Amino acid sequence: MDKNSIFNQIDCVIFDMDGLMFDTEIMAERIWKSLLTEHNLVPNQEFLNKIKGRNIPDQTILFKKYYNSNLDYSKLKEERNIKLEHELRTEGVPLKKGLVECLNYLKSINKTLAVASSSDKHLILDNLKDTNLLSYFSYIVSGEDFKQSKPNPEIFLNVSEHLKIKPERCMVLEDSEAGITAALRANMQAVWIPDLVFFSIPKEVIKLNSLLDILHI
Repeated sequence: MDKNSIFNQIDCVIFDMDGLMFDTEIMAERIWKSLLTEHNLVPNQEFLNKIKGRNIPDQTILFKKYYNSNLDYSKLKEERNIKLEHELRTEGVPLKKGLVECLNYLKSINKTLAVASSSDKHLILDNLKDTNLLSYFSYIVSGEDFKQSKPNPEIFLNVSEHLKIKPERCMVLEDSEAGITAALRANMQAVWIPDLVFFSIPKEVIKLNSLLDILHI
């Protein structure tokens, strides 16, 4: 299927944030490993992979599964958020390859753009403001606004409903397995751009190497 035929069927493109728009997953993982070590817990790579793209209630369940600890996970996550946000605000938000080109291209072909991320709303907004990208997006939604996180499709369906665009006319750009699963469950075109974690994908998912490839699907 060529590029034009794909985008002729798409009115809205929904972006994940961490690991997709911004190269923040590697920063978050480094901070997590340091934080777990500070609390005398051994960093578990499987745990760190599993929590990607999920909200705090889901992450809390995974923390209890992987660690026999009495630590309050929500406080631990808040500690991580403070460290990550300090680093982002002082050192800058690292853009993923091709992000600006991708946004400009999609705007030039009149696609409505949205952000649907599991991160806290204030962090999403701060990152977009600091990178001067906020104006590209018609709608921004955070996983903290929903009871169920990805792979539940609720967050993506909310975008569709809010923008009054049918799910089958939406494309989702994701790097996480939970996000890809949520997009498929929402009956949206899923596009996988791998970041730190690789996994098997169904044949209906489009795999790209970077956001630049959106210009050349």
